Amino acid sequence: MRAFLERSALFAGLWLVLTGGAGKPHLALVAILAGAIVSLRMLPRGGRRPAPVATARFLAGFLGRSVAGGVDVAWRALHPRMPLAPGWRVLPTGLPDGGARVAFETELSLLPGTLSAGSEGDAILVHCLDVRGDVCGAARAEEARLAAALRADGERRA
Repeated sequence: MRAFLERSALFAGLWLVLTGGAGKPHLALVAILAGAIVSLRMLPRGGRRPAPVATARFLAGFLGRSVAGGVDVAWRALHPRMPLAPGWRVLPTGLPDGGARVAFETELSLLPGTLSAGSEGDAILVHCLDVRGDVCGAARAEEARLAAALRADGERRA
């Protein structure tokens, strides 16, 4: 019941943000309740919850790295010599298939000059604007930050 109420509150907040509270409240109530029920069926409540401090640290850094990535791509595009050395990197990952891996692949596309192009087994294929940089090191650091933010309650790092 708690999970149902939490998700209903989340969908109600989303509805308020998207509509500003305008519209027919009875239709909103139906949509909110249906969304909560469907979300519980498709993504049942598990034992893993985000670690709040690590998540806040991750999100703050993510925003900064996203801006840095945009600036880096713009600089390369506007530079007279276009300092590019495009190529591919295969990055091994320890993240399991599912939401965590999808989040990591999506995030890789926001790092400076990288674009995730899918995964095969325990590796992610990444296209890079400049393979001369330490793409693998940056990706490992991102993976560690994401894994810390997603660790289960009560789980401690060794």
